Amino acid sequence: MIRKTLLFILLALVVVTVMDLWRGKDLPKGALPDTRWVTLNEQHIDLVEQSYGEPVIVYFWGSWCPVCHVLTPSVDWVDNYLPVVSVAMSSGSPNQVQRYLQTNNYELAVVNDPDAAISHQWGVPVTPAFAIVRNGEIHSFTAGVTTPLGLYARWLWAYLA
Repeated sequence: MIRKTLLFILLALVVVTVMDLWRGKDLPKGALPDTRWVTLNEQHIDLVEQSYGEPVIVYFWGSWCPVCHVLTPSVDWVDNYLPVVSVAMSSGSPNQVQRYLQTNNYELAVVNDPDAAISHQWGVPVTPAFAIVRNGEIHSFTAGVTTPLGLYARWLWAYLA
């Protein structure tokens, strides 16, 4: 039974890794696109500069995304411990996104991307998606469901690399 469980876990890790590599094939290589953003709260963020201090989790999500509704509370919690910048992809006007955040009591730093221009620059194919940026480059990328432990492990991997 233990052997079957370990084989299943190994197979699942291989499938997830292959899917992440395939989904991340269009991500920028080398220098990132413009990463000087302004959040809904008028906070100026230079993602590349910030990533030289420690890795930064970039969370691409949408208010219309059912999976994001499930994951965003966890990402909001992770934001209390690790640097997270979120990008609200095609989620409406700044006022609409702000109302969504207030309704759900989220305190994430949110960059509004109403026409998905940032997401397209980054080659993000689906939401939710997570990029870990370290030293001005994408260190890792994953899309779909992940856990706070999974985000921490990716962040730690980037931190220690």
